[in-house]
Amino acid sequence: MKTILTTLNAKYIHTSLALRWLYVANKDRFDISFREYAIKENVEKIARELLETGCDIIGAGVYIWNVTRTKELTSLLKKEKPGLTIILGGPEVMYEPDFFLDNWDVDYVIGGEGEFVLGELLDAVQSGRPVEIDGVSSRNRISKIIVQAGTDRLAALPSPYMLEEDREEMKNRLVYFETSRGCPYQCQYCLSSLEKGVRYYPEEYISGNLKYLIDNGAKRIKFLDRTFNLNKEHAHTVFAFLIKNYSPDLSCQFEIYADLLKDETIEYLNGNLPKGFFRFEIGIQSTCELTGIAVKRKQDFPMLAGNVKKIMEGGKIDLHLDLIAGLPHETLERFIKSFNDVFALGAKEVQLGFLKMLRGTNLRKQAEQYGYKYDEQAPYEVEYNSAISGPELDRIHEAEHALEKFWNSGRFRLTMNALFDTCYRGRYFELFDEIGQYYKENDLPRRGYQLEDLFRYLHAFLLSKNIGLFDTLREDYYGNFTRKPRGFWPDVMDKKQGKRLLYLIGQDRAFLSKYGLNRKIIEKRTAIDHISGNEYLLTVFLDNERLPIHYFARDGS
Repeated sequence: MKTILTTLNAKYIHTSLALRWLYVANKDRFDISFREYAIKENVEKIARELLETGCDIIGAGVYIWNVTRTKELTSLLKKEKPGLTIILGGPEVMYEPDFFLDNWDVDYVIGGEGEFVLGELLDAVQSGRPVEIDGVSSRNRISKIIVQAGTDRLAALPSPYMLEEDREEMKNRLVYFETSRGCPYQCQYCLSSLEKGVRYYPEEYISGNLKYLIDNGAKRIKFLDRTFNLNKEHAHTVFAFLIKNYSPDLSCQFEIYADLLKDETIEYLNGNLPKGFFRFEIGIQSTCELTGIAVKRKQDFPMLAGNVKKIMEGGKIDLHLDLIAGLPHETLERFIKSFNDVFALGAKEVQLGFLKMLRGTNLRKQAEQYGYKYDEQAPYEVEYNSAISGPELDRIHEAEHALEKFWNSGRFRLTMNALFDTCYRGRYFELFDEIGQYYKENDLPRRGYQLEDLFRYLHAFLLSKNIGLFDTLREDYYGNFTRKPRGFWPDVMDKKQGKRLLYLIGQDRAFLSKYGLNRKIIEKRTAIDHISGNEYLLTVFLDNERLPIHYFARDGS
């Protein structure tokens, strides 16, 4: 019997490590292969391609981002081929198998790490034996067991990172890599809290696979370990290996628990790490102690903040700090404090997410206790709770849009820092909130805009607040281009006048010689802005740099 494993990734550049593990664990015993798609692809086309393989069994990986589309896919598959056996796996289905068996037209649900359980199930299906396997549910038998696969046993399999079919595309896609499985923490909103224990792969297995990826041109590796630095020695070993085998084209991302970082680790990274090689994602979520107790996420924020500052002082690692809106006990006022506490650390990115009541989590089971109302459809986002109202969460959503556009994008850094150094000092959320409300009141688009539009909208917002930062905003604007752009402001200089001025400047041999320029560069690659009187700002767009020059025109020019 022919088996196809498949899933719908969030984006084309993503890859499914789960499919590859299932494949390598079973490829020597069964007629099995895998195909992955992206959620934006046409579901009918995907179903047609899968059925054209002549498969008898399809295994589908189900996640919060693809659950709706996967249900459409499985319905189409069963409609076209009623005798097809469909197996579901993945975090979305593993804790409530009965729900999916009752509401989807599928045959089996695997709960947990299915690498070896899948083989048992395929054996049973192909031989026609009754399926009575721990971790496998059907309409005749629900298993609440969440199976785990031993890392030593997994490491003995052919490597899922060294598949020949991935070699060519490796440099164009994000590679997911795990050095361990499991999580020691009990965060009540997270599915990882339901796992028991942390299991590590052998050191030689990790280094061998990483060396292969580096040697074959991988550009981005995202480590899937829930808390990469849980074991200091383990983390240091992997860090040291990556630094020793540094590739300037590679970047690596880790989920780090900042409380656990030791000074010697930070000092080692700051002293040995090439700039921009590592990116740390640090989940802070809230600085409210009562909230932390409710969701069983204990953290020492002063220690965490101190470690973050030490990392930032080293200037080597890009930091991505996470916050969650909608957690228990956190009112709007208290959330604003959490946001400002975290933003004050100065990270390159602050990711503001909204609580999802994931299937199987304890917080979803405690929803009534905290007055939660949430969307029953994926991604199960919270609408309100007893501490924060729907309109207040909507307001945070508006601020989050502004945060993404004007801070996390990195396109407005000079302007944002100028605001935070003056009228919005210590009032970080307040700025994004006010921009968000300005967008809402003026019905400004959140999609389908040009970069010039973003600068124009921010300029209009600043004028509405009587804040004069045009020169700084213009500098940010020019910093986004390698070629002369058209500008986001209304022309204040006649185009003919501007061209004539650039022509005359191109004849100024002393000026050209001083800056190593020529007439063609001045006329074709230079933006000119009038400052005052006979003073002009020339912004020259060279191949590898942007050169701002103040030029004083002679009288009569």
